[in-house]
Amino acid sequence: MSKNCGSFQSDRKFVLFSYSASHGALLLRSGKTNIHQTRVDVLLQDVRAMEVRAWSDGLQIEEAGVDYLQGFRSNPAEMIEAGNKVYSVRGAGWEGFVVGGIISYVEDEKNFSEPSRLLGE
Repeated sequence: MSKNCGSFQSDRKFVLFSYSASHGALLLRSGKTNIHQTRVDVLLQDVRAMEVRAWSDGLQIEEAGVDYLQGFRSNPAEMIEAGNKVYSVRGAGWEGFVVGGIISYVEDEKNFSEPSRLLGE
């Protein structure tokens, strides 16, 4: 079962698994390991601007105010449209952002390369 949420937090390692420019779908994934017997997918939809790493030890995503974007040189605040939100995105030793729509996540027993249920595949 997938869940829509306003924030997400995990100590697991995540990778930027895919991004679709046509629908602004950013999929972050944590695969199975010897410690974790499940896979976790986090989907941010309608992404307009982002500064994220290709991989991260730990992942924390929280809704933030527009002021949060002031420190980023790419001027992401001008990309905000009606319905978009600002999210702070953090991992061990770094901090970024996403300007986009809703967040959803799912935890399942699928293998790393199998399609995500969040993308309707």
